[in-house]
Amino acid sequence: MDPILDKINQARRSRRAMSWSVPQLMAWLHEVEPIADRRSKFDWLEIPPTASASAIQEAYHQVARSRHPDLFRARLTPEVMDRLVRMYARVTAAYADLKEPERCAAYLRELRSPGGKTAPPPAPPGRGRPSTIPVSPTSPPPLGARTPTIPPVSAPQPIPESSAHLDPARSMNPRALELYRQVEEARRRGDKGTAVLHLKMAIVADPRSTFLRAALLELMRS
Repeated sequence: MDPILDKINQARRSRRAMSWSVPQLMAWLHEVEPIADRRSKFDWLEIPPTASASAIQEAYHQVARSRHPDLFRARLTPEVMDRLVRMYARVTAAYADLKEPERCAAYLRELRSPGGKTAPPPAPPGRGRPSTIPVSPTSPPPLGARTPTIPPVSAPQPIPESSAHLDPARSMNPRALELYRQVEEARRRGDKGTAVLHLKMAIVADPRSTFLRAALLELMRS
């Protein structure tokens, strides 16, 4: 076999091996959804607050390799996919802040301030590994757990003529704009599924953006 092709196939097998199974993913969703608002940015990346910049980057890539929505596009129901998109958006938002040294330092000061949360302790060995208890993809979440969904996309309000051609950069926050750029790239490749996923994540990042909701409606109709 061609050695280059062999390396490519090995890399593909390695990526598939790192992806979680559906039961593993469901176990993670059941664990994090009820406490999503109480988790720190470090919790979402499954690292201690003492992590270095390189450790933060590697942690994000490790989560992406196991839980990125693209890995489960053909394996989840639309409802579960929306739940995953919403939780994964928290991961990407945490990384967007922690990868920037100044923003990371400011967040640490916020955690340690008298009025803020106490910084979480270092993660124990094996943290972030999914529960070994089998969970059926159709199992309901534990009693009392919330089931977040993507905010309903209603028809956009009319945009004033003077604002109709604004740059998207002025229509959303920086995190949503970063995701929207990925939407544009996916559309250029003709990958509608990835474009829809990233657009939904952008709406989670900036739910007030009329521009994003209109873009999702247009994309779904295309």
